[in-house]
Amino acid sequence: MATRKETDLWLLERLVPGAGVNNLSVTFDVDGIIEPAALSRALTLVVRRQDILRTVFEATETELSKRVLAPGTVELSVATVPVGGGDVQAAVTEFVAAPFTLDGKLLVRGAVFTSNGSGCTVSVALHHLVFDAMSTVSFLGELLHALQDPEGYDTTPVAVAVEPEPAEESVEFWREQLRGFRGDGEGLWFGNPPSETPELAGESTWYTLSRPAREVVRRLCRELRAPEAVVLLSAYCLLLSRHGAGRDLVVGSPVSVRPAGQEAAIGYHVNVLPLRVRIDPAKPFKRLVNRVRSVFLEGIGHSGVPAELVLDEVREADSGASWRNSLCTHLFNYVPGGTSGDFAAGGFPARMRDVENGFSKFDLEFFFMPGATAGSGDEDGDELRIRAVFRTQVFSPAEVGLLLARYDALLVRLGEELARPVGELSVWSDADRAAVAGGHRRGLPTALPLSPAVAQFSSYAPGEWSAVRALVAAPDGGELPVRVRGELCLAEADGTVRRTGELARWLPDGRLELLGRLDRQVTVRGVTFGLDEIDAVLLAHAEVAGAASVEVAGRVVSFVAPAGGGPAEGLAERLLKQLRVSLPAAAEPDRVIVVDALPSVGGRPDLEGLRLRAEALADRERVAASTVDTDELTDQLIALWREFLKREDLKAGSGFFSHGGHSLLGVQLLQRIKRTTDVKVRIRLADLFAHPTPRALAGFIAEKSE
Repeated sequence: MATRKETDLWLLERLVPGAGVNNLSVTFDVDGIIEPAALSRALTLVVRRQDILRTVFEATETELSKRVLAPGTVELSVATVPVGGGDVQAAVTEFVAAPFTLDGKLLVRGAVFTSNGSGCTVSVALHHLVFDAMSTVSFLGELLHALQDPEGYDTTPVAVAVEPEPAEESVEFWREQLRGFRGDGEGLWFGNPPSETPELAGESTWYTLSRPAREVVRRLCRELRAPEAVVLLSAYCLLLSRHGAGRDLVVGSPVSVRPAGQEAAIGYHVNVLPLRVRIDPAKPFKRLVNRVRSVFLEGIGHSGVPAELVLDEVREADSGASWRNSLCTHLFNYVPGGTSGDFAAGGFPARMRDVENGFSKFDLEFFFMPGATAGSGDEDGDELRIRAVFRTQVFSPAEVGLLLARYDALLVRLGEELARPVGELSVWSDADRAAVAGGHRRGLPTALPLSPAVAQFSSYAPGEWSAVRALVAAPDGGELPVRVRGELCLAEADGTVRRTGELARWLPDGRLELLGRLDRQVTVRGVTFGLDEIDAVLLAHAEVAGAASVEVAGRVVSFVAPAGGGPAEGLAERLLKQLRVSLPAAAEPDRVIVVDALPSVGGRPDLEGLRLRAEALADRERVAASTVDTDELTDQLIALWREFLKREDLKAGSGFFSHGGHSLLGVQLLQRIKRTTDVKVRIRLADLFAHPTPRALAGFIAEKSE
């Protein structure tokens, strides 16, 4: 049977079926032509030698099994892909990203890409179940040897490296380290917040640390007597903390857990250490480095515990669950050495090509790659590059670029103000300062849209606005840089700071973007916006006298009162058309309901009353349209919840994962629902995460059955 780590990779694929989310590759450009037959022979020899590369997996509805094929049964054919005048990178990316099927076939494939030039590109795609990034050097060495000297290549089988069972002492270590950790659950104040809908599309970008920042890192390593990885990790934690990760955060760090004596073994032998770092804003950076060094080194000493097992150990009963690893959504990966230099392949000069599979399992991962780079111009031959990998559902490339620039600026600032409390250190880059200063130079009426959202400040006379400074503030009052969400505050010349209660952020062009009232923020399909934004668009329509929007179960319903008591025929359709033009897709209401007048409490719209009205209307429509008896189905699901979780106290609102369930048990539950109920719709594991209670899942099934 598959191990827990292997099973979790398979379960991740079930969240995004038909996607190569677990695919990796070894790809290199060659200044010559590698014949496909030669690559096929070499790849076959390597796979025959390595038991792990002959390991195949078979998945049923509820379990994953594996076996090792005999060496003599393996023969790999290699595809030839002519690119012509096209994009080699795009062609290779498509090849790498194509999903493997877990049906007993090899999880290795190769191809040679040829273009109009005299060279070619060799790519070998491998599934994460049999490979990890730390296998690259060993695998490449084997393949190059087999290419150069196939007759002399030793095909004596190499057994799969077997990781020892986690020691109880190590399990207890992580249990204590992470006890009480909850995480903020809301993501950073930067980019989009977490979504319950799994969408793992990812991109990457490269950044070279500036020479001043690089010099500071070297200096801090000497002065603080800390390894470079610890200094870089400490600054990374501080950067995340200042963007909303909080003062108690967990950052994941992948480490190899290959057994002693098998450090070069090929295979999936990586655990992610959930490093918990507590940041005291009143202490200097040296104290943070000391804490991170202790956590990092102790964590490595207990690295034999898979993160999945750690998560099971520390998840609290009422913490809920997500398809995301709730312990760490941000990773730090220090990768010294590697395969960045030139080498020979088949007698020709060759060099590595970076290829992504188009996915990212984590919100953000910084790969730090120190070492000399030919032609870099670095006088010390000690360039440090950062490869940032990110989920596009969370960050845009421009936003990640801002984070990288701030990381660089933070390191430089540390070199100047090392003794200063970390809570007082600025993480602003030069671009942040220029954008905000430009907004103030043009005057706040230009930078700040004087919409109904800030009507309370319209008492400022035109001349008075020049003496008013806007700032976007964190909960502790610190000023936030470009694109980081916080409360809009207005600082007057006499030092008075007026809080507006509005969520806002600076834009790169120096304008302020208002995101609605802080108490009116909702997240729909992974996008956060203010319900006031919708109301403002509705109120701008000449036929509308009043508007109030509410969110019910991930859907937005807007209520409007027509102006002047005029005819309302067709008004809802006209307003929906206007909203589609004015709002992002996720913020468009599911429906607009025209009412004679909005109910009010204390002179303001009765939002809770409207929400209950929208909820009741949705329930009536669902019952009327559905062929599923939701009450009966809910009772059936409650019985299954109790059986699978071995608890008799579970009810219609009991969460499957918050009461002891996990992904594999969830897969088995869905299979049982399919076999024992009349449910005809397909329910994915992702649907169970999004609707984790019997009542919610029954409602989802009823809706899908309409």
